[in-house]
Amino acid sequence: MTAVPSDPPVTRIAPHRTVTAGRARSIAAAARRPSTTALLHAVEAAITRLDGLAGAFDHATRTALDRRLREALTRHIGRTGENGPAVPAVRVACAHLAAGDLEWAYLSLLTARDQLE
Repeated sequence: MTAVPSDPPVTRIAPHRTVTAGRARSIAAAARRPSTTALLHAVEAAITRLDGLAGAFDHATRTALDRRLREALTRHIGRTGENGPAVPAVRVACAHLAAGDLEWAYLSLLTARDQLE
């Protein structure tokens, strides 16, 4: 008697939501570099804050922004080391924020964001 080959088992795929190309790139980037996401979020928040400038920031606002960036940078360095992506650019941005050079801080943050993406 000859054995009859059976069909391979059917694998069911769970339904998924639609993912846009931009969202797919950001998901893939986060999966590749999970340690950069917290720093990237802090950098993007600072860019958004500086982007909405209607005039000069007061000292308290600059200090809070600088503190948030430095805390995210410290956590990032703890995971990736001193040579992690965007570390120098974020440090330069913090120095410019502390000095009140908002335009240069903004440009440094744009550089950091490009290196983290």
